[in-house]
Amino acid sequence: MRRTTIFRSRGAVAAAAALVLGAAAVQAQDNPSVQSAAQLPEVHVVQTGETLWALSERYLGDPFLWPEIDRINTDVVEDPHWIFPGEELRLLQARAVIDSVTVVDELPVEEPLEVEELEPPPVAPAPPPTETAPTVFQESGPSVRTMDLSAPIFRYRPLRRGQFYSAGFLTEGEELPWAKVLGAVGTPTLRNLASSSVATVFDEVEIEAPESATYQIGDSLLVARVFRDVRGWGKVVSPTGIVRVTGTAGSVVHAEVIVQFHRVADGQFALPLEPFRNPGDVVPVPIENGATGEIVDVRDLHPVRQQQDIVFIDLGRSDGVSLGDVFEVFLAPEEGQVLGGEEPVGVLHIVHVRDRSASGFVINVMELGLDRGAPVRLVRKMPG
Repeated sequence: MRRTTIFRSRGAVAAAAALVLGAAAVQAQDNPSVQSAAQLPEVHVVQTGETLWALSERYLGDPFLWPEIDRINTDVVEDPHWIFPGEELRLLQARAVIDSVTVVDELPVEEPLEVEELEPPPVAPAPPPTETAPTVFQESGPSVRTMDLSAPIFRYRPLRRGQFYSAGFLTEGEELPWAKVLGAVGTPTLRNLASSSVATVFDEVEIEAPESATYQIGDSLLVARVFRDVRGWGKVVSPTGIVRVTGTAGSVVHAEVIVQFHRVADGQFALPLEPFRNPGDVVPVPIENGATGEIVDVRDLHPVRQQQDIVFIDLGRSDGVSLGDVFEVFLAPEEGQVLGGEEPVGVLHIVHVRDRSASGFVINVMELGLDRGAPVRLVRKMPG
């Protein structure tokens, strides 16, 4: 004979599972500060210091529901870890999804009952059923309605703003109006490192404008490293961040770092931000006998090309290349042969275009060979 603890309610296990599924809705309903869909503002304008975590706790009652706000605002939020003052985030759809969750009625809490467990007497095996009997999963009980998952989770876009600005490009020998980054504003924490300074998001940097340029408060600038000459193509530009001018004093301005791609530091250069023209939701269509060219150089000198690397090709705006176009990369043909039906070794997505060259984002690598001189061919073209 053993002593064990049981519960009076037969539906305790099923109810516990239902309560787990509806936990988010329970928390939102029990929290009087959480606003329903009818009370929720349609749009929230981001203020300095706010995060998706905090907005989710404020409006949805649970900070762990922040991906729901991010999911319906992918056209505004490039990176869910960074939202910026002035951005407008839609909220009603997220609230409606949470409100659509129905949870089981709360069960009364009962004290466990101590009973004595007796050894059951032996019984003969039951005869096989003559008809289908209902299982415990068909037993009537509280109903649970889960979240509506019919809404699209991913919104396709041929090009994102962050990809366009972070890709980098070749100067093509053009003299661009570069400003010089003098360093981060403020006293360095370690005095022995005063010869070099680094700025992160929301820090300010000092920038000396070139003689031919005048910056105004609110202007946006691309900060980049400019290095390595590529014969016949100028220098390689590798962006490190985006800053916005906050104050001016002659040729020297202060600017706040609002987006960071890499290390923003003194000795780098700045350039007025190029406008980003969103191509919308159109999809590049397959084509045959597309334009052919080759890889001129790579932005970062890795021993082996990998996904998300940037390579530069010798086709640009003058050759009809557009943002969002897709190229395949092939191994260089043997002497006397032409590019034919070979299998590609990689795929490039065009994320920045200049007059004679374009920057390709590596979206697939099948084999080694994505390097200087490798031939490329246009296989998908953006409409228009």
